[in-house]
Amino acid sequence: MKKFFAVLLLLLSFMNDAAAGQVSGDREQGTEAEIRLACAICSMGAYSDDASYLMRSELAARGWQIEKISRKNNRADAKAYLVGKGNVMILAIAGTESLKDVEVNFRIGRVQLNGNTALDADEKHSGDKLFVHRGFRDYADVVLGDGLAERLKTALAQNSRATLYLTGHSLGGSVATVAAIRLNDMGVPKSQLKVISFGAPAIGSRALAAAYKDKLDVTRVVMKGDVVKKSLRVLGYVQFGKALEYRPSATSDHLEHKMAVYLDSTIRDYIKAGGSFRHDAPDKINTPIYVAPVLLVDNSLHKTDRELTLNALNDSLANNFGNVTIANELSVKIDADDVLDADFDEYVSAAKNLRCKYVLIRILNAKKIRDAQSGDKLVTLEEIILDTNGVPLSMQTAGASTKDLTIFEATLAAQATLTERLRNFFTDK
Repeated sequence: MKKFFAVLLLLLSFMNDAAAGQVSGDREQGTEAEIRLACAICSMGAYSDDASYLMRSELAARGWQIEKISRKNNRADAKAYLVGKGNVMILAIAGTESLKDVEVNFRIGRVQLNGNTALDADEKHSGDKLFVHRGFRDYADVVLGDGLAERLKTALAQNSRATLYLTGHSLGGSVATVAAIRLNDMGVPKSQLKVISFGAPAIGSRALAAAYKDKLDVTRVVMKGDVVKKSLRVLGYVQFGKALEYRPSATSDHLEHKMAVYLDSTIRDYIKAGGSFRHDAPDKINTPIYVAPVLLVDNSLHKTDRELTLNALNDSLANNFGNVTIANELSVKIDADDVLDADFDEYVSAAKNLRCKYVLIRILNAKKIRDAQSGDKLVTLEEIILDTNGVPLSMQTAGASTKDLTIFEATLAAQATLTERLRNFFTDK
């Protein structure tokens, strides 16, 4: 799993270029999808599970400063991470994790933006008043407490090229928007303050939306079918900012609101916008390898996942091995019953003709985990290395469950694990 997150972070030239001050106005449009991917990674990393810990570790390994923000009082159990490097700061606020967070979500009383006067549930014309969701406002104030708001304002004032991205999933995304309002009210300019939320509920009234729609740069990433984004409409809450709608993968068995689903779609959006998985490792291994088409066990990948996933697998190999010849054909279908009897003579001959020393065979399979009630699958990727006489030299397998990942993400996780082993094999040769 750790290697999977390393692969994701290698995609983000934005995070390196922006940190070095190389993202200029003429590149802004081209980096928007990359910025969203950076925020999606940090939003997932703001949670407290093991996967998120590994993601934060990978950021730290790449020179990003990470400050954990954890404050608990009777108003909120606030958890967030401030990630910074060069001209980029990302404040990623965790979504619902604890019982206290659930309480914040259900503290739905409407209160004044800058006061504690509550509106009656049946008060008429409430949309004309600057009211906010009490729980979201309380959480934002706790996150920005202990001098953090002042520190952020000062840091941005001292570096006019710096930008603070406020992000989060679900509860975290709503809190990020309220936090941005607070900072804007303190004098932080719109040009240095951007909100990118994922599946966030609305935070307040029509009047609030009207008052801040031109003061803040807000992008709401919403998933088609995610009901959370509409959850507070009946109480008079409205959304504001630019809405960007994604569709979940056809193979996803997860609820549309899950952060893994948002991350999956954000990666796809990044690739569609011209992003690439091709990012060369600094220590490529130059061994002549012929990479055969992936032997794809029937029904393992839906057609909407196939090209994206297989290209990502090939890109990962090309990133790490500098003398690979990849077959033009992405994949060959194979029945599960025929895997053990598969004939590799065609690929061995191709390797000889191309003067390659080794043949790499990959077998990809995704099958439902027995007794899994939610439709979770186990994605397995097997790699076999042959010499040009067809003699097997190495066999290895890695797998990942779709319990917390989509099939696309699980396949990348398996590939990332195998790539390290493959590098070790050829290094020892």
